[in-house]
Amino acid sequence: MSSLLKDEATYSRVRMAVILAVFVISFLAASNSLISHEFRTNDKLSEYVAVVFSILAASLFAVVSIIGNPSMIMPGGSRHAWTSALDIQRELQKFNYLFVWYLLTLGLLVASEFVEHIHRFKLYWLTNFFVFFAVFGFLISLFVPSEFARIQHRRLQQEINSRTSSNRKTAKPTTNRTKN
Repeated sequence: MSSLLKDEATYSRVRMAVILAVFVISFLAASNSLISHEFRTNDKLSEYVAVVFSILAASLFAVVSIIGNPSMIMPGGSRHAWTSALDIQRELQKFNYLFVWYLLTLGLLVASEFVEHIHRFKLYWLTNFFVFFAVFGFLISLFVPSEFARIQHRRLQQEINSRTSSNRKTAKPTTNRTKN
């Protein structure tokens, strides 16, 4: 059990280090005036970002909907179902935040394009926010498949443990009879 906690603690530290690194990279990209200018003036680049984030948002929504389906709750009593549902909701919450991040990125893209269209130079800082949101969201998205795999692995392990304990309860005791 302590090795599991150690692995979980290590995983949390690594995850926080990755998030910090992605944050720093995103901040550096957003503060670079060349990158922001390129996003402001290149319509094709904006179109690509819009398509990528629309696809990311749609696929994340679909996967979270499938994983959060009530039929995915582990079998057992109502107490077990309740705790299983809470665990699923807790794990999926970070993906809900990521989905909102995608929507904010798309919203900032629209605002940035609008500011560029009306030539409001004082509002060009919106593009910097957009670049930060786009880079951060994309880089964090690279780790989403491993998070889903981790959730799936844990749920499969729970199902195996549930079936194993169920089999032990229903197994008939064997008797050893010896002939005399």
